[in-house]
Amino acid sequence: MKLQVLRLAAALAASGAMAAAAEGPSGPGQDSDDYRAGYRAGYDDGFQRGFEKAMRESNAPPPQAAPAAPPRSTGPITISRALYGTSSKSCDATRWAARMANGRASASLDASNSICGDPAPGDRKQLSVTYVCGSIAKSADAYEHRSVYLDCTP
Repeated sequence: MKLQVLRLAAALAASGAMAAAAEGPSGPGQDSDDYRAGYRAGYDDGFQRGFEKAMRESNAPPPQAAPAAPPRSTGPITISRALYGTSSKSCDATRWAARMANGRASASLDASNSICGDPAPGDRKQLSVTYVCGSIAKSADAYEHRSVYLDCTP
């Protein structure tokens, strides 16, 4: 079967090459808009048929649309939880962070021992803040002597 297909393809290619040689290098009317439109329509039809055949034979699911963009942050900042310190020694900085940021569209909080003292002397500390923008939960972290930026701007 494959041999017959190959012979047929070779015969068609040879006859097409002979016809093209007889008509000249570009063939009759290949620069016309009708020729280009017909060629493009045939190409698109062949591509679609090949794509559908491949999808049937591979049992692959049809292509999915791109996922929707995540919802935009709306509403003011509402602090849920804030901790300052290390993983083993920390203090609850929720009330401090809420005083500094609640109700704003954005806020910058400095991570330092002025938040609630030094919960872990000599260790590198971190301010971890969990907050809500409208209905979207977010979190932000900053090491000591840096700032954490909270943003609920649309």
